[in-house]
Amino acid sequence: MARLHEYQAKAVLQSTGLAVPNGTVAHSLEQARAAATALNGKCVVKIQAWTTGRAAIGGIALCETVEQAVDAAERMLDMRVGRFPVESVLVEERLEIAHELFVSFTIDDSLRQPVLLLSATGGSGIENRSGGVTRIPCDLVNGPATENIRQVLESAQLSNSIIPTLIEAISTAYRAMRTIEARSLEINPLAITADNRIVAADCRMTIDDYAAYRHPELGIEIAREFDHPPTTLERIAYEI
Repeated sequence: MARLHEYQAKAVLQSTGLAVPNGTVAHSLEQARAAATALNGKCVVKIQAWTTGRAAIGGIALCETVEQAVDAAERMLDMRVGRFPVESVLVEERLEIAHELFVSFTIDDSLRQPVLLLSATGGSGIENRSGGVTRIPCDLVNGPATENIRQVLESAQLSNSIIPTLIEAISTAYRAMRTIEARSLEINPLAITADNRIVAADCRMTIDDYAAYRHPELGIEIAREFDHPPTTLERIAYEI
């Protein structure tokens, strides 16, 4: 499976109609400064690397000023994940989050259909709260049934006024996955902000190897799963 970086996955979600934080990918300090300036300095800077636990390795920084953001970007662009350098960072707005949900779509090969994993409590440590995750098989065309999503959300005692918007956001995420023939799509968290916006605060996405060539807009160089940018030798081998 070919992986997308967070900024690429968020672009897919946004093109389908799901809100994401305002932000810009930066490959240099100049670009990071421009991105942070556009956000008046208050932002979050995140390494764009195919790894989990970015916060634990210093790959996420909350910034209050442009200079803090530039310093964070400089440090991160000098990092290596494993043997490979970090080539870009995402500079985006800091959200005031009131509630977090966990939303994950994947293809279940045994069922031969997509499955939604949904929890009304998301954020870090979700793997330790697996008992609170509901598994919902999905119709291939229409996605998860509205009633099944509603039952999970109502059990979390969320405001009745926000539930229809959340259902639409989750359905939109499924349409995004289906549009680009993704094997998996994880949004953790799907955030309810203090001003009642529904925003995909973080996103991971993988694309089926055999579908990658049908989506040149994704910029996938090699339709294989890597934990690093393709090396020169890997690019040569793929072209042979």
